[in-house]
Amino acid sequence: MPTTLDIDTLRSLIAIVELKSFSRAAERVGRSQSAISLQIARLEGLVGHPLLERVRGRVIGVTERGAEFVAHAREIVALNERAVAAMRRPAASERIRLGIPADFLERDFSSTLAEIRARCPDARLSLRTDLSARLAEDVGQGRLDLAFFKRAPSNEGGAAIAFESMSWFGDATSAPAGRDDAVPLVAFAEGCAYREEALRSLRLTGRDWIIACEARSLSALLAAVRAGLGYAALPARLAARKSLKHAHRRAELPDLNPVELALGIAEGRNMAFARTIGGIIAERCSLA
Repeated sequence: MPTTLDIDTLRSLIAIVELKSFSRAAERVGRSQSAISLQIARLEGLVGHPLLERVRGRVIGVTERGAEFVAHAREIVALNERAVAAMRRPAASERIRLGIPADFLERDFSSTLAEIRARCPDARLSLRTDLSARLAEDVGQGRLDLAFFKRAPSNEGGAAIAFESMSWFGDATSAPAGRDDAVPLVAFAEGCAYREEALRSLRLTGRDWIIACEARSLSALLAAVRAGLGYAALPARLAARKSLKHAHRRAELPDLNPVELALGIAEGRNMAFARTIGGIIAERCSLA
């Protein structure tokens, strides 16, 4: 029966040799000291030779046969890592399908894309914009490899990476005719988390509303707000960048909850690479 070497055990051996300490090696590989001691004992039994020189329990180096074996161990571990990395890297013709809300392209998302290209030069992205609800559904169904979307704070699948504080902006100086007590809204189409939060808060306080303008892009929404068509619920940080004025207190609009920014990653062969790209997006969001 062929003898098989365990990669994790080889990593433990290399750590012990480099650090000359079982306890520090255990910290590096994330195991207990007793666990890696047992690994080395089994390994020495498997190869039939002592590998480490010890004095009073302390590691002072490797035996002659141990030095020969450690050289092989380094090659095996390195080859293992190269093989895994090669399989996780998409083929040259394969693209990572990334979905983001359309309004993020009109923020500073271009710098995030530049960071992805700089840190993942092999990444070939296929970018699609859509409403957050559709992006979350598509990544769940595997139609996207990675999706960055907005939602109400929840415990659903997908990693929460940031929260956006929401406020009301605009006025109603040019709002379409309607009932005097109905709040004229400027919003994205159904499926947008900003719109859903606006409607949730109005329902909770028993306020009526009308959709005065349904915008298909951030620039169109901002233009409608500036034209006085109604009020928009938007992230405070985004509105500040766009120099929007807060809604006047006399409008008596209800308080808004934060909106969660989340990352969804589909299972599949591109999962590891998508996680790397998702990590960059999460990092950039935390710095924004």
